[in-house]
Amino acid sequence: MSEWKQSACNLCFVNCGIEVQLGGDSGREIAKVRGDKAHPKSQGYICNKAARLGFYQNNPARLTQPMRRCEDGSYQPTSWETAIAEIAAKLQAVKANYGGEKIFYYGGGAQGNHLCGTYASSTLGALGVKYKGSALSQEKTGLSWVFSRMIGAIPHAEIEHAQTVMFLGKNPFMSNGMNRARNFLRDIAKDPARQLIVIDPRRTETADYADFHLAVKPGRDAWCMAAIIAAIVQHQTLPMEWLRQRTRGYEKIIDKFSRIRVAEYAGFAGLDTEQVREVARVIAQSESFAAEEDIGIQMAPHSTLVSYLNLLLSLLTGNFGRPGTMAIPVQLVDILPVDRFGELDENDREVSRRRLPVTGAPIHSNLYPGNYLADEILNDSDQRPRALIVESSNPVHSLAQAGKLRRAIRSLECSVAIDVAMTETARECDYVLPASTQYEKWEATYFPRNFPDNYFHLRPPLLAPLPHTLPEAEIHARLIEALEYFENGELDALHSAAAEGMEAYQQAFFSAVTTNPKIKKVVSYVLYRTLGPALAEGQAVTAAIWGLCQVFAMTYPGYVAKAGFSGANAGTDLFQKLVNSPSGAVIAVADHADTFARIPFPQNKLRLVIGELFEELDQLQHLAPLVDTSEEYPFALVAGSRRAYTANCAIRNPGWMKGRAATALTIHPEDAARLSIPEGARVVVKTQAGQAEADVAYDERLHPGTLSIPNGQGMLFEDEQGNALDSGVYANELTSTDHRDKFIGTPLHKFVPAAILLCQM
Repeated sequence: MSEWKQSACNLCFVNCGIEVQLGGDSGREIAKVRGDKAHPKSQGYICNKAARLGFYQNNPARLTQPMRRCEDGSYQPTSWETAIAEIAAKLQAVKANYGGEKIFYYGGGAQGNHLCGTYASSTLGALGVKYKGSALSQEKTGLSWVFSRMIGAIPHAEIEHAQTVMFLGKNPFMSNGMNRARNFLRDIAKDPARQLIVIDPRRTETADYADFHLAVKPGRDAWCMAAIIAAIVQHQTLPMEWLRQRTRGYEKIIDKFSRIRVAEYAGFAGLDTEQVREVARVIAQSESFAAEEDIGIQMAPHSTLVSYLNLLLSLLTGNFGRPGTMAIPVQLVDILPVDRFGELDENDREVSRRRLPVTGAPIHSNLYPGNYLADEILNDSDQRPRALIVESSNPVHSLAQAGKLRRAIRSLECSVAIDVAMTETARECDYVLPASTQYEKWEATYFPRNFPDNYFHLRPPLLAPLPHTLPEAEIHARLIEALEYFENGELDALHSAAAEGMEAYQQAFFSAVTTNPKIKKVVSYVLYRTLGPALAEGQAVTAAIWGLCQVFAMTYPGYVAKAGFSGANAGTDLFQKLVNSPSGAVIAVADHADTFARIPFPQNKLRLVIGELFEELDQLQHLAPLVDTSEEYPFALVAGSRRAYTANCAIRNPGWMKGRAATALTIHPEDAARLSIPEGARVVVKTQAGQAEADVAYDERLHPGTLSIPNGQGMLFEDEQGNALDSGVYANELTSTDHRDKFIGTPLHKFVPAAILLCQM
């Protein structure tokens, strides 16, 4: 067995630090995993999922050579030279015939795999690509829109230090999604001075640790949140002086919620009115309050409206800009960038919004909503996309109505997948390019957002890439060179400067960026090809991080100085610190004192009114569910729940899961008894979009009337003998692209009307 090596987990966005031992016959397998105690954020903590990361690296179904689809639909291996030349020619032809904006992009990094997106930006710049989507536009763009409109930044909720914490549609016991999740839950449950509030239809494992569990009726979170805010406005003391000094629009908010009927809203949400009032009292009287939400509501009815109410609850009670509330961190890269909205009218509604050319779908945080992608392609418009690049992502598996997206990809003039395996999406593309895994190259975790200390983890490879696979940086570099973007010798001065050292290169690089507009479009490529070769052996891929460190140090010199990096070489010193810190390092230290100074609105005031959502609140008074069940489809299906052995699509082998019911469709025992469905039975679950078979397991924690299937299942995987293994239900054979949030376009996967019946023997 080898020595322990430091890295990071890639199964959720928290990216806990890990230590790994390699083993196996080839010495290339991840044999053991444990938490990295030196990691400044996770401090040795890992969950049960990280412990089985070997199933990712040890995948026997790895792609090891470029693949090209034949006319009969089969795939044949080809050389890198041929694949790159043909792809570049086809993409160049699309650009010449229709414009670079007709080439769409989806992806840019799975959890913990983000340098690929940094280098993809150069390929997109060289081709003139305008429209990008990713998994974030499945879940988080509504949240980004709300944060951006109200705060002008993406904040961090300081749940670690808050007296009262609320989780909305979030089950960190199973999904993690926060630092040291289970340790946090145990600690807050033991502390008599702190309270935990959980809002979720299911009595989740997290709810077991809560002081208050609001078991809201599925799909009715908006009424629950509106009732809590109304109870505070009507019966508690608001921080009026703080609101006058720090916010804009508070008068409209108070007036609106003064007229909401708390008992009616609570009852419609399926909640006890007195419990709602008690939760409101606890929040209003807490010294500090912080709330976090997750895809349990971000993919549910009224998703964006609920995100608005969630943030409004914190701001209206003054829980911003002081310890234990919310603050604005500084990050090397904002993986979810601030949404840049334009002019607002007199009612605080947007006057205009950038949109997709065919469907008119709104673009938020520079991302189009994925559930419009198939419709954007499948039409006769001259404005439709003609090519698609998919990277480190599997939209055919993760977007609604998978069959529709399959047809859309097959209709394109060119489609390319860059991934480590033949995913469901790759099987529809013209070309599939094999990338090195996240543990065979330098990689970085861009997600972590903490305050006041912020961290970044640039981690070295654990082992060499498999033959004939390439890191994404090299793939994109070869594509750009095949496109002949630069003339011969155009970058010679930068090559020469890199040979002289970092200081000479820094001066030459910024001079070149300001004088040659072509470089701005492909900055990461230029860094990789000019600075990369001058770095230590094997470190060329980190060149883009050097560039990010320069910009970061210039943008936030005070915060970076507090982390120990100052002067003309601050950016380079920070870069060297990251390269030499296999467990990650603190890159900036922010301060509560200047949080308000960073709000980019007049007088640095928070905006409590988002006109579109403020008006939408009036629809709640009708007490009519946005999505409902019916006689034909009497159940609410949660299409993609988090369980002990579900994560993203990084692990394709179903053998990584433990437990007989890991992939089962779950149902409340009372519902099963009423329908005479025994536990373990094989059933058909049907929706308006399709149907699938599954084994049944009972779950008394579920809200009666709901069904649940886990996320990340149904992927095609064969054993060593070529036999297909049962990996559960392919959730997006059951969902519809029409079932989406009216404001942002995110899917409503957490409430899909469904029916269930026993399979015929």
